[in-house]
Amino acid sequence: MRRNYQNIPRYVPNAVSGFALNQNESQYPLPERLERSIRDVSLEALNRYPVEELIALKASYANYAVVEATQLMVGSGSDELLAILSQAILDTEDHVLAPAPDFSMYGIYTQIARGQFTQPDTNGLNYETFVELIQTIKPKLVLISNPNNPTGKMWTLDELSDIASRVPYLVVDEAYIDFTMQDSFVSRLNEHPNVIILRTLSKAFGLANLRIGFMIASEEIIEQIDRFRSPFNVSGLSAAVANVVLRDESYIQESIEFHTTQREKLTDLLRPIGEILPSRANFIYVKTDDSEGWASRFLEKGVHVRAFPDGLRVSAGTDEAYAYIRQTIEEVNSVENS
Repeated sequence: MRRNYQNIPRYVPNAVSGFALNQNESQYPLPERLERSIRDVSLEALNRYPVEELIALKASYANYAVVEATQLMVGSGSDELLAILSQAILDTEDHVLAPAPDFSMYGIYTQIARGQFTQPDTNGLNYETFVELIQTIKPKLVLISNPNNPTGKMWTLDELSDIASRVPYLVVDEAYIDFTMQDSFVSRLNEHPNVIILRTLSKAFGLANLRIGFMIASEEIIEQIDRFRSPFNVSGLSAAVANVVLRDESYIQESIEFHTTQREKLTDLLRPIGEILPSRANFIYVKTDDSEGWASRFLEKGVHVRAFPDGLRVSAGTDEAYAYIRQTIEEVNSVENS
């Protein structure tokens, strides 16, 4: 084994019973019309490697994202694409910078690729602080989720453009951009050929089980990074099912409207706990010094949320889950006021 491999965290998934509001999965049920269409997906090609299915998928997503199919790479979730581009871009000891907090896998994939990962010690989501750190450590690669995971913060297009002008490569992770497409960096991709955008079908599209992600970049970058991708890295069956969903133009809007409504309900519900940070994604972040305590109380009712040192990230969920959240908050307030 490699030296120091023990320092790389191991992710072991656990089955979740009750209400999983800790993973930002879609809570919008797949419409019956799509279930019927998916049942019609042909199984005749299971003995062949997926080629036509991936061509069709790239064509459908290129139409949705308003880019050329040659600007796309498909991966087994955006996680795999993050791992691939880290291997493709980073040489040993290259510096990588990300805001704080941000997606935890950024540091892990940097370590796997033998890079040096840095995040700000303070004011980790402040633009001026971040630019100063860029000038200090001169990273080869910057990774930024937009909207930010876990806080929901939006980086402006001007801020991202300025960051892109200061570094060799900028990755804008748009896992949640479907909820606020007007903020996508795709509109400025031609101005910044060193920018790579990551997308996923796991959030707004509600297809986390299929493990489908997309890289959007210039044709030149796609051609270079594609050399590091394993052949046939995505299941043809997953691609075919995803293609059915992408061709239903009304589905994504239905999902966005559902999650927007449920996010607003959740915002009102959690106000007694602490400050609610603005969010356009399918989750909210509530600041509280008692994050672990609240997470434990909700878990007693079967509701899973994600605790951070200064707050909770809670996915937009169903009214049934909200009833248990409301009950928990009322019980705590009753005890405190007694």
